[in-house]
Amino acid sequence: MFEAGIRAILGQQISIVAARNLVNQLVENLGQPVGDKQLFPSPQSIAQSDLACLKIPLSRKQTLQNLAQHYIDHDNPNNPQPWLALKGIGPWTVGYAQLRGLSDPDVFLGGDLGVKKAIEKSAHPFNPDLASPWRSYLTLQLWNQH
Repeated sequence: MFEAGIRAILGQQISIVAARNLVNQLVENLGQPVGDKQLFPSPQSIAQSDLACLKIPLSRKQTLQNLAQHYIDHDNPNNPQPWLALKGIGPWTVGYAQLRGLSDPDVFLGGDLGVKKAIEKSAHPFNPDLASPWRSYLTLQLWNQH
């Protein structure tokens, strides 16, 4: 769930390609080497880093560090609802983490730009509640249309 949260923060308001590049940079610079692979960075490595390897706003770096510190400080950090109290984390970030990190089948990311664009292209009236309890799959399908 930690990785999904970090990926969600890095993916805020940027393209999928740009977000993927940031994740790769983070793993290359802070990940733990295992053979010829790199593990995703630990909360400790992110919390202790200045994240200079990432060309993102200081506020976004602080959000990454805040989530990492949350993981260090809490017994049940995988519940994403308390993340909303962290500066820089909103409903989209929590929803994305639930969808990707918890495999929650009923997350509709209606505020996502890609989802909005796909809905705008639709010639039919749109009610995501009709897809409940499988709205995550609807979100994924809409992402694949844009």
